[in-house]
Amino acid sequence: SLLNALAGRDAAIVTDIAGTTRDVLREHIHLDGMPLHIIDTAGLRTATDEVERIGIERAWQEIDQADRVLFMFDSTTTDETLPEKIWPEFMSRLPPSIPVTIIRNKADISGETEGIRTENGYTTITLSAKTQQGIQLLKAHLKESIGYQTVTEGGFLARRRHLEALEQAAQHLQQGHIQLTQFYAGELLAEELKMAQ
Repeated sequence: SLLNALAGRDAAIVTDIAGTTRDVLREHIHLDGMPLHIIDTAGLRTATDEVERIGIERAWQEIDQADRVLFMFDSTTTDETLPEKIWPEFMSRLPPSIPVTIIRNKADISGETEGIRTENGYTTITLSAKTQQGIQLLKAHLKESIGYQTVTEGGFLARRRHLEALEQAAQHLQQGHIQLTQFYAGELLAEELKMAQ
């Protein structure tokens, strides 16, 4: 439901049944014009079948490449805020270079007030993905995390990875142009356009 709240649409199936998300879900959103690629993974638990095991394996592959991990848990189940105490197995496997934001979800049920705080080296955001309470705090935190700054008209700020992404997109567009004009391969153009996104 957090992916749906950030995307502003029903991008993921939401049920009370554990293991609903079995594969990696990708969503591209914009926060005040800044692109953000969100990847929702299968819940990381002991797999009960082969399909779920593959989903969890793919989840770890995505986590290992992430710029930030949103560690979300049900706030009605614990008052603990340290992820090392909530889920030590996950935190011990997580690459130490990846920053973690803690999401205390279901504030609408636990009665907690939406909020954001930093302690013990972690930013913790209390919210309700279902009611959207606290989602704006999360969006503001994500913008800050990716380097969003208000600039004067005509100004432009970019991180190295943004410039690299633009360069890759330009290469795919050039390759697509070649595929279309030299080889009349519309299907290959479509693939290059997809990779340029």
